[in-house]
Amino acid sequence: MVNLLRDEIVLLSAARTPIGRFRGALTAFDALDLGALAIGGAVRRAGLDPVAVDTVNMGIVVSAGLGEAAAKAAALRAGLSPTIHSRAIDSVCGSAMDAFVLGTESLLAGTAGVLVAGGMESRSNAPYLLRARYLKDVSPYRRGEYLKMKRYGAYRFRLAENVEAQMKAAEVVDPTAHDGLFWAEEKRFMREYALEFAAARGYDVATVNRAAAESHRKAQAAVTGGLFADEIVPAGEVARDDLVPAERLEQELAENPDDIASLYNSSTPADNASAVVVTTAARARALGVAPLARVLGYARLDGPASEFLDAPVRAAQLLFDGLGRESFTIVEANEAFGVQLPLFEEAFAGMALNVHGGAIALGHPLGAAGVRLLTTLLYAMGRYDHRRGLACMCYGGGGGCAVAVERSESCSSQRCGLA
Repeated sequence: MVNLLRDEIVLLSAARTPIGRFRGALTAFDALDLGALAIGGAVRRAGLDPVAVDTVNMGIVVSAGLGEAAAKAAALRAGLSPTIHSRAIDSVCGSAMDAFVLGTESLLAGTAGVLVAGGMESRSNAPYLLRARYLKDVSPYRRGEYLKMKRYGAYRFRLAENVEAQMKAAEVVDPTAHDGLFWAEEKRFMREYALEFAAARGYDVATVNRAAAESHRKAQAAVTGGLFADEIVPAGEVARDDLVPAERLEQELAENPDDIASLYNSSTPADNASAVVVTTAARARALGVAPLARVLGYARLDGPASEFLDAPVRAAQLLFDGLGRESFTIVEANEAFGVQLPLFEEAFAGMALNVHGGAIALGHPLGAAGVRLLTTLLYAMGRYDHRRGLACMCYGGGGGCAVAVERSESCSSQRCGLA
């Protein structure tokens, strides 16, 4: 699927929270807290009264335990109206980008006027899931029965009997891994496909580690130099991305020198929320707001789970075919696994690629990742004077998506990160 836009859809603003590593600096904030910060930040940066926003789309993958209507809850925490039309979207890693594309389609169809699109994820606060899948050797409990519970509050329960036996019989699931990284139809984790991809392409660990080292170097330089500061809305006292310490990376490299999909050279779990404000060019003029950029088009490819790693390149090619590859000079491509980096370097040769590092260094916040890429892209385009840019990513289950944007002349130093 590819759509090259004839009607003018524009981005008015973009904002993101810092990225927190797993159980790191942002652990005190759940996904709704982070989502509210990003939504509120994006609306303020657009210079809009919150009542002007009529729709909110937010990607989220691990939503268990947050309560109903997660997108609306985050919007209300951000100060938007209770009449807001909202939806939470789960397309695995593509959730936020899907939220953006579906929002663009709503604007084209005339069913939305001013829209916030983004994503939010707190992998640090994801609850464990307790499933009643009893083992055969636990005689008091038959497979398929419910756990024996008693109520101790509104929709809260405790085990009612034989706690130790039931816990031995039951299954505890980590949803950040199971819902975000596990393809249940083939009972395989995405890492397994990454290993096969590297073998099929002939990529060796030394090549992948060299590329991963560059991602770490660029991200550290960007954080230290404050190059992300313009795009970040602080979360309390946390105003910088929370990178994995260098000592931990060195330890991982020393302990697993031959692992081509390790902590060192693959994306790590992360917490983040990101949001953009989108509308039509006509509505932007009526509101008196100068846009940051316009949307040129978007593409999506779906296929077998095993073919997800090169799908971002194939989705990007659909846009290049229609818009002209030579006109694009900067790309933000999600680094789900380091085995993708040699492919990205070849496919996007001659373009500035992940100028401040990628998910290998910064972390991967699942449902927020797509608009995090887009936010970083927009600010980098302003800072380094790029006219056309592209954000692309893969997602579990088999697919990839890409969005192409063109920077507006009105993208000023204050709004677009120029020094």
